[in-house]
Amino acid sequence: MLEGPSIYTLPIFRNTKVAAEQGSRHILVDHLVKGERVRYWRELRASKLIKWETFPKFPLVLNADGSPWAPACLWLLDRARANPLKASSLNPLAQGLRAYLRFLDEVGLDWDDFSAVDKYLRPTYLYKNHLQDLINSGAIKRSTASGRMQTVVSFYRFLKDTERMAFWPQNAPWVDAAVGLEYRDTQGFKQVKVVQSTDLSIKVPKRDYAWDRGIHDGGNLVPLSQNEQKVLVHALKKLGNREYELMHLIALLTGARIQTVLTLRWGDFAVPPSQVNQWPFKLRCGPGTGIDTKNNATGVYLAVPQDLYKWLHTYAVSEKARARRVKSDHKESPQNYLFLSNRGGPYYESKDDLNAARNSHELLKRSSPTGQNLRSFMTDYLIPEVRKTIPNFSFKFHDLRASYGVNWVDAVLQGEDTHQRYNWARDQLRKLLWHANATTTDRYLQYRQHMHQLEQADVDWNLHLLELIRSA
Repeated sequence: MLEGPSIYTLPIFRNTKVAAEQGSRHILVDHLVKGERVRYWRELRASKLIKWETFPKFPLVLNADGSPWAPACLWLLDRARANPLKASSLNPLAQGLRAYLRFLDEVGLDWDDFSAVDKYLRPTYLYKNHLQDLINSGAIKRSTASGRMQTVVSFYRFLKDTERMAFWPQNAPWVDAAVGLEYRDTQGFKQVKVVQSTDLSIKVPKRDYAWDRGIHDGGNLVPLSQNEQKVLVHALKKLGNREYELMHLIALLTGARIQTVLTLRWGDFAVPPSQVNQWPFKLRCGPGTGIDTKNNATGVYLAVPQDLYKWLHTYAVSEKARARRVKSDHKESPQNYLFLSNRGGPYYESKDDLNAARNSHELLKRSSPTGQNLRSFMTDYLIPEVRKTIPNFSFKFHDLRASYGVNWVDAVLQGEDTHQRYNWARDQLRKLLWHANATTTDRYLQYRQHMHQLEQADVDWNLHLLELIRSA
């Protein structure tokens, strides 16, 4: 028995046209629908176009009876076709629509019924109130509610703007409003961007923790102390897994994110170090290289120190690495991954490889690796080993990125913190960490001063409290 709306993920989705007769590029569909036989053919697009009409791991929003919720599925398809390279980001949208459909089913409303003159009785406004209740009860975070509401608004915008959807609501689903958002550009100057909002939006106030010891860089990253870094490296050596050890060292010595580390290609390290002309080794990353970057950043380079390159070269040409490549699909191709599991599978499947599936007629796996094995190694082995020396130790892989940034700042600004040197360091670190916005880089440069001020404030405050207690 079905329990309300659900999500079904197709291993691969290919957009086709219905054909009444058989043809060379036609696929037969023959099944029963409510006791009646349905028989027709699906006509594939021309071979040069099919890759832009093929989407791996495509989510379908299903009604409670298991049938596709057609308007939702068509919107998801429209989003996929508008940006085929980011079709993998559809799942959160599908989950948001499932939550909306579940609410509609619970209150007995149709998704397209906007007949109520009182706007607060229309589906969209009722859903906003429902989300507010969930926030107030602690069932969901405000940010989650905001995302779900935005998904519903985007869904209805598509329906309103797409004539073939024939969606003409009797009354407005919401009221539009223009809002100015303040932000800092890449040079650090304040700018205002005007965006379209609605009276359905759920505001998410930004509040920072006063004693925050992290650096906000695609998440709250906490740099490891020098002692924590030494103990971590010692633990990695003691555990004896060379692949995981090198993954951590790459992040610590280059600042690379997990998706970049795990999609490095062995061919980039096949050249002996003696034949490399310049250090650090400059490795281009991003779309077209097979090496993933955050938000598909292009024109970026990973700066690989000489010692790290030597270690990676030694591993890349080792018998152990070769044996793993033999078990993989790409074999000895230079475009094969540097790090493969003992079964020959990648630790993280790159966007380029996932998108290549659009040119293939083979069925895809339901899920692709995104570093789960590395994270399990950290949780099950590495962190417990470090805790033998540092109790309560904990870290995220991307904390190594923050550690690299702070280590670099400490090294280049030591004893020469002039204005000219500061500006040079700021620009260099921005390039090394691939920051689009220099204000993110400033957080690394100001980290030591920030920490010193926090520690001093903590000491002063405790002294003040002790004086109050003693004088009472």
